Amino acid sequence: MLPIGYVDRAELVEKLDVLAQQKLTLISAPTGYGKTSLMASFAQRKAAEGCLVSWLTVDEEDADLARFCRHAVTALGGFGEVAASKIEQVVEANGVDGGLDEDAFVSVGNALFEALPSDKPCYLFIDDYGSAELGGFDAHLLRFCSSTPPSLHVVITSSAFSWSFQTDAYRLGFGSLTGEDLSLTFDEARRLADASCEEPPSDEALAEACRCAEGWPQGLVLVARTLSGARCATDVRLDGALLVVRRYFEAQVSRLVTGDLLSFMLEISVLETFNRSLCEAVFGSGSTQALLDELIRRNLFVVPCDDEGEWFRFNHLFADWLRNELLQLRMEDIRKRCARASEWFYDYGMKDEAAKYLLLASDFDYVANLTEATCSLSRGDRRTHYLLWLCRVPSAKFAESPLLCMLSAWSYITNARVADAQLWIARFERSMEGPEHAGSLDPCIVEFSSKCLKMKCTAMEGDGREALAQCDELLNSGYEIKPSLMSMIYQSLGEAYERIGNMAQAQEIYLQAQASASVDATMHQLLFNSYSFAEVQYCFGELDEAREGCEKLLQICPSDFAIYGAICALFARVLLERNEKDRAAVLVERSLKRTSYYRHIDMCLEAKIAQAGCLAARGNLSEAYETIVEGILHGEQEDVPRAVLLHAYFKQAEIAARRCNLRDLLVIERKFAARVHEEDVYCQLLLSFVHALAEREKGNVETALETLGSLTARAREGRFICVAVKALAIQAVDLHALGDETRACARLNELLMLASRHGFVRSLLDAGAPMRDLLRDYSMSRKAGAAVRSYVKSLLVEFEKELPTVPSGIDDPGAFANDGPDPLTPRELEILKLLNMGMSRKEISDTLCISINTAKKHLANIYSKLGVGTREEALRKYAPNRSAEGGKERATPLEA
Repeated sequence: MLPIGYVDRAELVEKLDVLAQQKLTLISAPTGYGKTSLMASFAQRKAAEGCLVSWLTVDEEDADLARFCRHAVTALGGFGEVAASKIEQVVEANGVDGGLDEDAFVSVGNALFEALPSDKPCYLFIDDYGSAELGGFDAHLLRFCSSTPPSLHVVITSSAFSWSFQTDAYRLGFGSLTGEDLSLTFDEARRLADASCEEPPSDEALAEACRCAEGWPQGLVLVARTLSGARCATDVRLDGALLVVRRYFEAQVSRLVTGDLLSFMLEISVLETFNRSLCEAVFGSGSTQALLDELIRRNLFVVPCDDEGEWFRFNHLFADWLRNELLQLRMEDIRKRCARASEWFYDYGMKDEAAKYLLLASDFDYVANLTEATCSLSRGDRRTHYLLWLCRVPSAKFAESPLLCMLSAWSYITNARVADAQLWIARFERSMEGPEHAGSLDPCIVEFSSKCLKMKCTAMEGDGREALAQCDELLNSGYEIKPSLMSMIYQSLGEAYERIGNMAQAQEIYLQAQASASVDATMHQLLFNSYSFAEVQYCFGELDEAREGCEKLLQICPSDFAIYGAICALFARVLLERNEKDRAAVLVERSLKRTSYYRHIDMCLEAKIAQAGCLAARGNLSEAYETIVEGILHGEQEDVPRAVLLHAYFKQAEIAARRCNLRDLLVIERKFAARVHEEDVYCQLLLSFVHALAEREKGNVETALETLGSLTARAREGRFICVAVKALAIQAVDLHALGDETRACARLNELLMLASRHGFVRSLLDAGAPMRDLLRDYSMSRKAGAAVRSYVKSLLVEFEKELPTVPSGIDDPGAFANDGPDPLTPRELEILKLLNMGMSRKEISDTLCISINTAKKHLANIYSKLGVGTREEALRKYAPNRSAEGGKERATPLEA
């Protein structure tokens, strides 16, 4: 019986008639292509012609070989009583309970020589052979075919045949029909539509439906209701969200595919085309290749894109259904896959595909808002999820569409890829010159849109003066600027003020940017402006405020946003300055996981700067240096925004100085000078700092001190407290090493007043043992106020943790004699150590959780045993040894 509504496909039946004259004919196509209907129609035709016909339908339960053999024997008996009798004799002789072996099937074939008429064609039809997955039976079947009489022809349908089965079948000689052959022609589609639709569609609508279904017969049957009465292409809706389409695929695919293969199909559906290398890069799993091979083997609506069998794609309608199902997964995971795909396409020079998948990996709503705000372009159907909308657009169409060019440009900008953004800006301008888009937008709007994009690129490249001029031009253009765009312009204006050193103005502008972003709830811009504001707070030394800002941002920022990684990196740097190394390391790991050298290269380099800082803080200077060099090399290669690269150079210089590497310092200074702009006040300060570090390493300490003195004054004037603290720490240590105690004391006082106010720790610890000794002497002077003295004592505690192997005068061989008749006890040694750190009796009692009276008794015992009467005399017992060790350290102004 043919299915209801079957449309006669006479031409295809004729083609099958010619092919079936061979011994074996294979019909392979995914479900719904009409394989069974075609074979049934052909069988009816042959039966009408007087041929002998027998039919065997295979299902999943026939995976049992014995069951299959019984059904096969029954089907062969359908050629007549004589054939049934001969075959029964063979079965009785061999037994069928365990399945027939190869020799038994050869015997069955030989029996058919005697049973079948030689002058009448006979046809054995085996339907849905692959459903039972009888891979082990393939060889038996082919051997059987080769042993049967020439008048017997075997026609088999299956969704797919294994490569080995087809290879062995070549020796026998076979004909084949595939899904491409079974696809409907337009005339056949017209007959099907006329038979299925209540009101036949127009030719235009039907042509669009055929294009969407790619000639898949079942696809047109499924959408017959929506196709009915359609007058034009826009009336046709044929996608994976339709209920009838979803139900069909859910029923068919769940029957054929489960587990890892189904998950793989869902995730790979975002790819317009795919090959093995791309899948490996996107998914990275060891089983990726095996899953792809299985997908191709089963012919699950997989269409080859070339003759070499390298590239494949899904049937469009099937892919659309998979993507609808994919939306049930986490968008964070989908974005990661798309980012990897974009990177792979970019590396292989496929720029249009790279742009498409970078857009899919971006915060699309934010990019779309900016596009609409700059040029009023937007996609028409906003009810459709952007992933489905973008996946339906071929990559080759991106450069032709002004909307897609603008979206791609903003996508590259938000991912800090300035050169690529400029390429898509140029494409946008060219696309607007094309005849199909001429006049669609006011030329003034096109000009304004290009200026917005170029202004953002200028700001990211770090040209502060030019960016200021461009921002002012946009703000005074008279064009109605929407809040999301206004926020972006303000954010760029803030960056421009940062570059020229006006950090206070930058802070004020960032606050205005946040207010604009809040108007239309632009999450991405709000996060970015808040992050920039926290970054300025860090430069100003407002560590508590920067910390609070970062903590709030991490609470509201989605973890799949790349800015999340940048926030983690900034937070890690803030914590590292407070010497909270463990938590900083955790944040660095998070940051590295959410950034890459391809996407958000600026944020990835920020993460590398933080990682290098963590490693250096733990004393792993070589590893820290390798880390920052790796980040810089990628940044230089990928055209990272200049300002971030200069910050990375500065971190590299700091680590190189601690390693006493003059050669690298000179190289860094040259590279820094070649990239810094004259009006970039902050980076000019950093360049002066690098120059001072190089001069120190050359031995020109006086020159370095002069440079650092001038630098400190400029840094304090510009409120760059982070730079000022680092510079003052080096000046204090170097002046002390030169014996200029007056100036050293002045610089140390200035340093401590500034650093204690903001809670700096790491910048002083990095100055090493010479700074520790300065602080010890300072702690005993009692000249400072209580707040500064408390701060100094906390620093000395941190130094004890940082430099446990450096002699401290306590518990070290030769520090002082403790082998007399009445040596100090461990508790007394501990108290002497705290005394050496400048602690009072009250502070000692609080630290050791003992009463003040107990602390007094311990101190009295210490003085008695050492034969002294005061604190100063007790500490003087080991001062000569400590000074000798300290002098040895100070001989090299910067710790290696």
